[in-house]
Amino acid sequence: MAGELLIKMLKERGGKDSEYSDVVFGLVTSVKPLKVQLANNMVIDDNFIVLGKHIGKFKLPGKAKIEVKSHSDQVGSVSGNRPTVSEDITFKEMEFDNSLKKGDKVTMIRMDGGQQFYLFEREEA
Repeated sequence: MAGELLIKMLKERGGKDSEYSDVVFGLVTSVKPLKVQLANNMVIDDNFIVLGKHIGKFKLPGKAKIEVKSHSDQVGSVSGNRPTVSEDITFKEMEFDNSLKKGDKVTMIRMDGGQQFYLFEREEA
């Protein structure tokens, strides 16, 4: 039932496939200015690209657990066995650099109408 309704709505709307939202893949050919070559060899620039919030540099809070396993060591003439030690650490802000680089493969959503692309994922070259 729901599928039939959806198909009916799409048929009534009409238009070409390029007018609908879709997932597209591309290759970064330039960073400044940002240019991405799509699979069909069309190149789009930053006028048509909206970057996701985790593309580029961003900061996030975080937690980590550091663990040093037991081991033997020697400092000067003193030697001994060290016990396993672990500690939980909380970061107020940790900076990540997920900036685009020439040659990166990217995944985007072509927005309805095909005039804007939401770049949400990158794979390093």
